Amino acid sequence: MKYYFFTFFFISSLLSFSQETDKKSPFSGNFDLGLNFTKNTESTLQFNNIFLVKYQKNNFDFNIGNNIAFISKTGENELLNKGVQDIKFSYKNKKLSTDISIQHLYDISKNIERRWTSGLGFSYVFLQKEEKKLGIGLYGLKEKEKTIDGAEKIQNRMSANLDFSLKFNKSIELTISNQYQPNIEEVGDFRTKSIIALRVNLSPQFLLSINNTFNYDSFPEEGIPETDYQLINSISYSF
Repeated sequence: MKYYFFTFFFISSLLSFSQETDKKSPFSGNFDLGLNFTKNTESTLQFNNIFLVKYQKNNFDFNIGNNIAFISKTGENELLNKGVQDIKFSYKNKKLSTDISIQHLYDISKNIERRWTSGLGFSYVFLQKEEKKLGIGLYGLKEKEKTIDGAEKIQNRMSANLDFSLKFNKSIELTISNQYQPNIEEVGDFRTKSIIALRVNLSPQFLLSINNTFNYDSFPEEGIPETDYQLINSISYSF
């Protein structure tokens, strides 16, 4: 609980800071509130909160992200929760970027008490225009995971990303992100993640975000299905 109070205080401070500075501030980000629908072993309704803070200075980017969800399962009174926190540091040289990342993930619905992932790699933008963007990324990952029943495992993975965005006009933008993560030590063990997001500007600061996420894990925990789907509708405030 203290963590969420700290997060709220941190976000409020950043919003105040952004309102007091001019548009050339190196800080930017967004704060989203929304509802999620997940179809897995059963239907669930989720309350979702996302915030992202970016700091950009010369060729350096530093990003901090937090995505949490509180889940109400059909027919059950117990409230579950899941979330992921990301820290990413990037050095950009024209179209090429070198990236270092750390991620913390927990997901009770997938029997994951916590998973720490560190990554190192690069991304490259093939196409970057005002209305279009196409890029790829290749990373090496080190994972340390603990399940809710106490089992621990360490895995080495690769991650290949393909990202595309298209602006139809000043108000509507479509982004598509695909991720493939094979286990380099075990053939046939891989994960994929595809996100299709539509963002509609309602005002200079507020927008409507509709996100569809499809996950596939070839080796899930026992009793967990290989696929799951999320539909996330949210209102976003950008600063």
